[in-house]
Amino acid sequence: MARRLLQVTVVLLASTAVTVAAASGAQRARKPVTHTITITGMQYTPATLAIKPGDTVVWVNKDIVAHTATSTAAAFNSHMIPPEKSWKMVFKTKGDYPYACSYHPTMKGSLTVQ
Repeated sequence: MARRLLQVTVVLLASTAVTVAAASGAQRARKPVTHTITITGMQYTPATLAIKPGDTVVWVNKDIVAHTATSTAAAFNSHMIPPEKSWKMVFKTKGDYPYACSYHPTMKGSLTVQ
């Protein structure tokens, strides 16, 4: 009888530990982050960026001319971002997202959602 009680106690303690670990992992879930890409000097800074699903990317145009952030695979298109304006997008799907400025095709950048 005592042995059976010990076995039941061990099983209950183990299942409680698993439940507590799962709950604390859920509490530590990563919150989305906002990343900024500055457009200045006819380039994106940073030119490459790695983010997590759910993160937001904001492109801020500090140049004196308009630019775009346009995916080369048609995944997104900011359209015109005038000087001193910005555009943002939340990325939910993992993958590689190369992009360029529609007005200035030598301006290139790349996002990786991992």
